[in-house]
Amino acid sequence: MTTFKQLNTFTKTALLAGLVLIIYGYLCRFTGLYFFWESKSIGWVLLFAGGIGFLLTSIKTKAAVKKNTLLEKIGIGVIAFSLLITIGLMAIMPFTDAYTASKKYLTNNPALRSEIGNIKSFSLMLTGGIQETRDSSGEYGNATINLIIKGDKKFKDVVLYVVKTADSPEWKVMAME
Repeated sequence: MTTFKQLNTFTKTALLAGLVLIIYGYLCRFTGLYFFWESKSIGWVLLFAGGIGFLLTSIKTKAAVKKNTLLEKIGIGVIAFSLLITIGLMAIMPFTDAYTASKKYLTNNPALRSEIGNIKSFSLMLTGGIQETRDSSGEYGNATINLIIKGDKKFKDVVLYVVKTADSPEWKVMAME
């Protein structure tokens, strides 16, 4: 079994920083501290990167005594794939029509404005998913967008469900949690 002492500096730092940032992210939401809410998303990415480092160290340790390392290699593949998908979506999502429609909906929502104040910005770390399909009946799709809205009074985590139907040229927010 790999011990913490065997891990390299990057792995230790990524694991500890990831845990600290995740805990901070939940604590700032719980206590109403409106600073650096993106820490939760960044923390998860660092924790997964540290997990890869942990598994690589485990592979080296097991290989030295000629033990099977298949599970560690599968774990690295699953974590790396998840990280690539997550980072890819974070990079692509802000440039989609679904995100543009979501921002427009949020900035024009009087109930939200009365709750959080004037919207100052949106989080840079988006998560969620989007699906678009084009066929003979037209273009349609759906998206789930998770983001942080930063207002004058407070911040808020929001999940938006956005839909585009074949008979409508625009994406529309169907629900907000």
